[in-house]
Parts: sequence; C-alpha cells; structure tokens
Amino acid sequence: MMSSWVIVGGMMLAAGGLFISLLVLGLAQASARADRDWRAERMERKLDLILTHLGIAHDDHVPDLVIGLAKAGRTQEAIDEYCKATGSSLSVAKREVEWLQSKLGPKTSAGGIIVE
Repeated sequence: MMSSWVIVGGMMLAAGGLFISLLVLGLAQASARADRDWRAERMERKLDLILTHLGIAHDDHVPDLVIGLAKAGRTQEAIDEYCKATGSSLSVAKREVEWLQSKLGPKTSAGGIIVE
C-alpha cells in the first residue's frame, strides 16, 4: 500500500510540471503578442509613407517632442513620451524610438559632439 506522502509527492511533482508548462506557454504568447503589435505599428508607418508619397493628408506618426528627444539622444525620455502620446506599449515605443534614431543618424550631445 502506498504511503500518503508518496501520493502527495507525486501530486506536487505533477502540479510543478503543469505550472512550468503554463509559464513557458504564457511567456511565448506574450512575446508573440509584442511582436504582432510591433509589426502592426510598422505596417501603419509604411502606410503613412505611401499616403505621404501620394500626397494624401494623414496624421503625423511620431510627435515632434519624441523626434526632438530622439535627436538629442535622450532615448528613455523619447520612449516615455511616445507611450504617453500614442498609448503604445513600452516594447512598441522602444522599437519605434530605436527605429527613429536609426533613421535620424548619429546622436549628438548638447555641445554638438557626435556620440556613438
């Protein structure tokens, strides 16, 4: 006859395995969701470029304040402002600001010195 401790141990092991499986699944879904959000934002940006090329008016994608902060190399402040202005998640805002900075060229400090 099995001891109750063996049964409890087996149940604990099964519960731990289930917990780890659910955790891994949740992390994978969160990553995929963030990637889908970023892709949707990129598609919107591409559509904005097409509309601009065709001369059709549309809303500006990135607020001027965010552009100014990104140009100044104040990345974290630019990300925070992008989140506030657009309602985007932190991961989408980070990717957008990094993309914007790559398009703007090298960062300069307040004294006009190029910072890499």
